[in-house]
Amino acid sequence: MSFLKNLKPNKPTASLEGYFISMLAKSKFGKTTFAIDLAKEFYGTLDSTLLLATEIGYKTMNGVYAIPVTGFEYAEDETDKEQKGFMEVVDELIENKKDIPFRFIIIDTITALERYAIAHTIRKANFQDQPETRYADITDIPWGKGYNMVAEFIYSEIDRLKKAGFGVFIIGHEKSQKVKNKDGFEYDYTTFNVLGKTSNIIEREADMIIYGDLLVEKGKDGKPVESRVLRFRSDGNILCGTRFRNFPATIDNEPKKFLDAFKEAVLSLYDNDEKAVEVAVQEEEQKTEEKADRAIEKANNSPEKLKEKISEIIDGFERSTKKTLVPKFKELLGNPDYKLCDDSELLKQVLDIVKNV
Repeated sequence: MSFLKNLKPNKPTASLEGYFISMLAKSKFGKTTFAIDLAKEFYGTLDSTLLLATEIGYKTMNGVYAIPVTGFEYAEDETDKEQKGFMEVVDELIENKKDIPFRFIIIDTITALERYAIAHTIRKANFQDQPETRYADITDIPWGKGYNMVAEFIYSEIDRLKKAGFGVFIIGHEKSQKVKNKDGFEYDYTTFNVLGKTSNIIEREADMIIYGDLLVEKGKDGKPVESRVLRFRSDGNILCGTRFRNFPATIDNEPKKFLDAFKEAVLSLYDNDEKAVEVAVQEEEQKTEEKADRAIEKANNSPEKLKEKISEIIDGFERSTKKTLVPKFKELLGNPDYKLCDDSELLKQVLDIVKNV
């Protein structure tokens, strides 16, 4: 029987956790504060929220669960037990999802995370290409493929979180750039302060891009007055948007107003049937658990998890024993540093080697 005969109509996602949300704004707009306050408003507590902090904007926030992320795969300073690598944390979240309270993951900021991803990409490209002259910069990687690699490395981890049932909210700084259309008209465009490929993949994949606009107007006393609003519809000069048809173009910078607008937008997708929305949320929770089971099984055989198992064994070896492994790893991988390999099948062979030493 054709699978087309069993095809069912799509049901819109009803829960906030089911959406990939991103936000960009100027420094000191209050992006981190908004994301944390939104989570607290939605859950009633911060117990379900984890902040992956590539910057230190959370230091003055009370009650926030945060992990300092100082590298893409592993922390820059592995002797500091508080610091973690981005991929390392994603692995742990997926593997332990059933035993931890976290469900809403805030990445603060994508701008800083990309710097770690660039360094990670250069290392990987040197390992894969083994050029005569080692790549020192992202621009050294031929054909511009380094830019695509950076964007894909970042999004693949975000996608793993999404598929495991986590809500993902990323924060980024803004930048303005000159854009020229096909008619030659040039104008300023505000987007994420990241590489173009990274910005493009966020723009393509995010269900909602919020632009935090800091307005300065003349007050009654003639002095400047600041106000903050959230924009969801672009005027052509800023990056923002949402997949929701019925969502306000602009709202005040208040988490409660955002959630009210979100609930109304979801309700409109179900023809204002509140019972149907409740049923949809329950069904999504069940599907999320099923996804989590599959994601956990996959995570246990991920390159990062295999490397962790290899490291645990090697750390117990004498220095002389470790030296005997170098030619074996080089013969198998083309490079003695197994941590640069992302091939699970090859890493399984490395694991077998160290187990049999």
